[in-house]
Amino acid sequence: TAVASIRSFSFESTQEVVDATVMNTSGVVFRTNLPTFQSWSGSIDIYFTTDDTAGDKVDANTLTPGPTEVTIHFWPAGDATYELGYTGTALITSRSISSSVDGMIEASINVTGTGPLTTENGI
Repeated sequence: TAVASIRSFSFESTQEVVDATVMNTSGVVFRTNLPTFQSWSGSIDIYFTTDDTAGDKVDANTLTPGPTEVTIHFWPAGDATYELGYTGTALITSRSISSSVDGMIEASINVTGTGPLTTENGI
């Protein structure tokens, strides 16, 4: 189900490395680093809603931390129409809700990937 009330998002992909440098006498001046684990995480800011009479939003009360994986599609231009985006499965690791007297109720959701973050092409 698409979340239609996203305000912004960000994600970061990382690559861990290990130092595999060995002692030798050949005058090597650089360390030898080898890749190990990759990971990604992100945050999504949404307008909070508990009323979905139009049927185009996910009730923000369902976006809570827990053991259920969610599939996320990041579209930098806002939709999938002829765009390059990113997709991956993740766990929701935190959610905060904020409100002010002169603004919308907002929620911020943090996610941690459970598999690769891959590119996808829009239709």
